[in-house]
Amino acid sequence: MATPGNPATSLLSEVKLQGIIENARLVCKIADKFGSFDKYIWGFINHKPIVNKFRYPRQVPIKTSKADSISKDLVRRGFRGVGPTVVYSFLQVAGLTNDHLVSCFRFNECVDAGPAKDVTDDCQNGKSEKRLSEDGNGLGLTRVIDELRLSDE
Repeated sequence: MATPGNPATSLLSEVKLQGIIENARLVCKIADKFGSFDKYIWGFINHKPIVNKFRYPRQVPIKTSKADSISKDLVRRGFRGVGPTVVYSFLQVAGLTNDHLVSCFRFNECVDAGPAKDVTDDCQNGKSEKRLSEDGNGLGLTRVIDELRLSDE
């Protein structure tokens, strides 16, 4: 991967390439432990997308306490380059958090994308409670990550 003349080495340093490869292996470990990376990451937000209703761009944060806790867990597991800002960007791009402004034409579309399906759980108090399935929000981006398998070569 990091041999001279390889296009990847002209774009990224060897250290960054090694970090990318190691992070990918760690994603596979998480998928093995939790059933999928999708289940792992959605577990942090209770399997329900975070919908923010910001009116102004200045209200959109670059990181949150939730992203900070996910970042700390990833670092504890050995990931590199996954600070809270990077994690929050991932949450936005993967559809786990909707930071479109309420005036944006995509806001309602992203809210309507919603979960893949609702599941009814019997709670301890005897009532039934609807929640999102562990399949996430129906976008399938994190599922694609789960399907990746890296060779050890």
